[in-house]
Amino acid sequence: MSILESAQFGWERLRKSITADDSGTEVLAATTRNFANKDAGTDITAVPIDERWNAVMITFMGAPADHTTGFLWKLYGYRGENGPAQNIANGTGNLGDVALTIHPITGAAATSTYYADELSVSAQVWPKLVSVVDIGGSTGEIATIQFDALGIKYLRCELLQVGGSNEPTALEAIMTGF
Repeated sequence: MSILESAQFGWERLRKSITADDSGTEVLAATTRNFANKDAGTDITAVPIDERWNAVMITFMGAPADHTTGFLWKLYGYRGENGPAQNIANGTGNLGDVALTIHPITGAAATSTYYADELSVSAQVWPKLVSVVDIGGSTGEIATIQFDALGIKYLRCELLQVGGSNEPTALEAIMTGF
């Protein structure tokens, strides 16, 4: 009998915390999706993913927690150097009431920061299913996005609707693989 062993990975930063929308040159336009623009802007960088990851799981965290503060997200993947950014999926999210006490990346004490409890995919451009694990904004749950990595080497996440009226005042994204 053979036993399947899956590697266990911790959380990694996909997007540092931002307090305003990605905008202007930071947002990928159809004509700027080449690898040279993967780190456009000061807040967005394409993050390398571990080559052992077969699949990726992403969640978001920020402030405030009220179940009504919505944000938009866009995910892009690069297969390697000098290739184009491929849109994986776009969607929406809301922050919930599961509070961070310890930041999963830095290990520092965290206050007034909450995980997303509602996520949805509004457009998918990936050959395999991009799924959302979300039980409808239920109290005490954390929503995640999951997809088959299909050999991509870098991920890029754009965040929109941040810092304005009825929007999160801070937002970041974290990821892990399996």
